Parts: sequence; C-alpha cells; structure tokens
Amino acid sequence: MKKVYSTEILANAWNIKNVLEQNDIEAVIKNENLFSVSGEVPFIECLPEIWVKPLDFVRAEQIISELDSSPEDVGPDWTCASCGESNLSNYSICWSCESSHESSHENDLSNQ
Repeated sequence: MKKVYSTEILANAWNIKNVLEQNDIEAVIKNENLFSVSGEVPFIECLPEIWVKPLDFVRAEQIISELDSSPEDVGPDWTCASCGESNLSNYSICWSCESSHESSHENDLSNQ
C-alpha cells in the first residue's frame, strides 16, 4: 500500500476514500482514530491518511488532483419568495421556512 493523501479533517478523508472507491480504486483510511492521542503523539503523526495499492497510485493522484482543482459552483445568494429571508447561495432550501430554492426561482421567473 502507498500513501496518496493526508488531511487534517477526517470527513475529507472519507470523502476521498468514497470517490476513489466509486472509481474502482480500493482505498484504506489509516490513523482515523488517532485524533484522541494528538498532543501525546506529534500532531502530524495523527492525521488521517488515504492509502491505495501501488498499481492504483497514479490514477488515485489524478482523481484527487481533479477534486482539489475543481472550482466550486457558487452562484449569487437568493431571497426566498415565500418568506423574504436572504439565503446563502449553497442553500437549496430556505433556512427560515424550508421552501425550496427552485420554487423561489420559479416564482422570480414568473414575476418577470
């Protein structure tokens, strides 16, 4: 096995592992339970790591590189048509009344 990725955030490690497995690359997370001993053990030794088979290493690096370089599709913030609250662009439903962004967008288009 060969280390292909390391991160400070366990959720990121699980995300990378899942993406690699969706691309038929067997991946293992090491150090996922070591956060509790950080301080007694050097922090850098406790980081979650993704390991893959040597034959999959180059392909795994390419997939991870594409994930890291892909721009986030962030649009403008939006206002809920039902309650008028402002919502961040990455919210798909209104935080206040739970109306969907699509229904607000459809109402905006019909009012034009």
